[in-house]
Amino acid sequence: APQLYEREKRFARSNSIQTIDQPYLPLLSGMSKISMYAIAVNEENAGGWSQIVTAPTNGASGVVPACIKHLVTDLLHPRFVRRLPDLYESHAHAMIEAPRIFLLSAAAIGALIKQNSSISGAEAGCMGEVGSASSMAAAGLTACLGGTPAQVENAAEIAMEHSLGLTCDPIDGLVQIPCIERNAMGATKALNAATLALMSESEHHVQFDTVIEVMKKIGEDMKMEYKETALGGLAVAHNIKRSLPEC
Repeated sequence: APQLYEREKRFARSNSIQTIDQPYLPLLSGMSKISMYAIAVNEENAGGWSQIVTAPTNGASGVVPACIKHLVTDLLHPRFVRRLPDLYESHAHAMIEAPRIFLLSAAAIGALIKQNSSISGAEAGCMGEVGSASSMAAAGLTACLGGTPAQVENAAEIAMEHSLGLTCDPIDGLVQIPCIERNAMGATKALNAATLALMSESEHHVQFDTVIEVMKKIGEDMKMEYKETALGGLAVAHNIKRSLPEC
């Protein structure tokens, strides 16, 4: 996370579209910011240095806070807030109200997933953890950016639909590899799902309730080796640099 932050600062100072030696730098405006926020949270979790809020689990604790941080720091600038008078009275009001709207929307989605499927990696693999977190965050972002209830539901569905079958196979049983990077991927997926939902005005084909039913069935069918046991997948793959206890 610190390395991403330093590269982001250099890119912001350069104010350029592309550089010769680092052609990937244009990607460091939005996508890497939200990735950086997610990675920072999960590095704290893996290192055991501070308390982490489960959102919905420790292994998926970076997605929701990363999206909230990206929302209030990078997305809700004063000019955009003025376009949402029904939600926010002012930019100062948005900085207080948006996290509340986000967390209420995310909590509703998380509660539905927990009640009708699972948020546990031991029951549903990583689609139960990072998949659920991504779905929750997508709903929160959409609600805070002026989405309708139908668009909020659509965003949650998109994020979960494209997390189906995600395995939980941490190397050495530690919440480091692939968990830290996976939170970054979950956060960018949430942002993409929210964008797609906000851009769509037509009725979508798959309902949120349907994808949660499918999620539960996939979790039941998934072999235990891929459900937080570290007995399959990446956890037993060869030629992988092992995790470091000090992260």
